[in-house]
Amino acid sequence: MTKPVILLVGTFHMSMNPEMVNDQQEEIGEIVHSLKNFKPTKITVEKPFLIEEEMERKYRAFKNNTLTPTYDEVEQFAFRLANEMDLPSVYPVDEMVDMSRPSLNQVFEWAKEHQPSLFKEIMDVQNRLKSMENNETIKNILHYVNDPDYSKELQRIYMKLARVGDRQHQVGVQWLKQWHHRDLAIAANISRLAEKGDRILVLIGGDHLHLLQQFLIDNGDFKVLSAKPYLPR
Repeated sequence: MTKPVILLVGTFHMSMNPEMVNDQQEEIGEIVHSLKNFKPTKITVEKPFLIEEEMERKYRAFKNNTLTPTYDEVEQFAFRLANEMDLPSVYPVDEMVDMSRPSLNQVFEWAKEHQPSLFKEIMDVQNRLKSMENNETIKNILHYVNDPDYSKELQRIYMKLARVGDRQHQVGVQWLKQWHHRDLAIAANISRLAEKGDRILVLIGGDHLHLLQQFLIDNGDFKVLSAKPYLPR
């Protein structure tokens, strides 16, 4: 049996930097062209199934040249790649999870007030992550987001968050339960789409990469690849 192959491509939310998107259209095209080398049979994106009909309508409009892509990584990357590969659809695989009980900000505030030494540890790791970042171009961003060393440092922050709180108030653990719920559901949604011989490209926020990779590898039914070899230099 030919295991489905999954390519995890970590990205960033382009709505945070519309000027970069406008200025680097040629670079976006270069990235899409490079990702074509994976030869995906399906493309999945970080959108919930509740907007599937709207996304299908937009993708049809894109294919008909009646949609100008917005500052959204799905429309800038996934629609373009799917269209060039002549794929019929782009699949949403995100899960709607209430991430507010507690919110991440509340976890940080608890650590800052009650566990200042742990808060400093978390900030130190965040500063190391900042030193690894290069936001000059979209290509640079994708390269560091998909770097295993960057992902590993990011995961260290999550594991330190688990220590936030006390035996009566598992503040960090409660937030991480929400986060793991979301990533486990995304992995399950990807798994349900996979068929024999599929090559699935997963376009996902970079902070999801570590857990998704772990869940999909542990499944044992897939060959999971890193995006680095498929990104343009």
